[in-house]
Amino acid sequence: MPDRPRPRFNISAEGRLEPEIASILEEGWETGLETGLVRYDPRESECVVAPPFRYHYLPQRAGRPGARKTPRPPPEGLRVAHAPCPFDGESFVAERELARFTREGQVYHLTANRYPVTPRHFLLVRSSSAPEAQLSQYIQAPEEVEDMLRIQAMVGPPYRAYFNSNRGADNSQSGSSLNHWHFQIFWYPGEYDSPLLRIPAALRKEECGLTVEEVAEWPARHILVEADHERIAQVAQVLWKRVRRLNDLNVAYNVEVVPLGGSRFRAFLFARHPGPDRVLPGAGSLSADFGGWELSGDIVIPTVEVLQWIRDHPGEATRLTAERLEETTRPCI
Repeated sequence: MPDRPRPRFNISAEGRLEPEIASILEEGWETGLETGLVRYDPRESECVVAPPFRYHYLPQRAGRPGARKTPRPPPEGLRVAHAPCPFDGESFVAERELARFTREGQVYHLTANRYPVTPRHFLLVRSSSAPEAQLSQYIQAPEEVEDMLRIQAMVGPPYRAYFNSNRGADNSQSGSSLNHWHFQIFWYPGEYDSPLLRIPAALRKEECGLTVEEVAEWPARHILVEADHERIAQVAQVLWKRVRRLNDLNVAYNVEVVPLGGSRFRAFLFARHPGPDRVLPGAGSLSADFGGWELSGDIVIPTVEVLQWIRDHPGEATRLTAERLEETTRPCI
């Protein structure tokens, strides 16, 4: 990025929208494309719709660092030690930081994703100056959930936030490529109709003065909490109670935060379960290692052969995708 002062934001306890951020994101994205820091333009991707799913073919993304993983999970699972990576050091900050968010000594660098899934796909990366133990890619405290919820509130719609954890010791997977604590901010096109918002949610229980719900008709098992920005701390506690349990079990998970308009939002937690890849006759396979965006119905396709198979077999693609979403998630109430 050009040598200029980077904006600094204190993470708002009120979940206050910061209008300045929208222009920072737009300018940073366009500059990233112009300079090559963003490796390709995802607007050029192909998309096939087989309701309720959308399938996106991004051939350049297959070559991103970390995309090729070892066949067996590390015995440490979520807690596998952080190793040197592209997010470390002052050169990363100098070259790629668009803005900085801080709260009580915690520092997050906002940067454009070099290997995006959507246009305006950004990362919030924990500073590598944090203690080494805090750099592994799993949520370690409720304050980390709060930070994610509050930053998303400051960014505002049409952006969603996602956290994809490390792989679990049981080989449950969540789509995370780099073992350095970060979460993602996705621009979510308005024409994408989200089933997780359209289908009514059903009450599971009440907790901390909030309702814990689920969209029972959606195949990826989950819980959700809907609230306004004044209740972010309570939402973080509800999610953390379950995340801590998943940490103890050493299984992977995904968090998604969706703005609903005004100060309302939904926070989703998906607990993951190991599952097989799905073989498509004559076309290859669909991996079980997919991330939070895919759990919401937007599936990233690895090859043009798989995309063509989906075009030719939309009904079968819908059935297999629903099965895959169900078998690679688990109840987390």
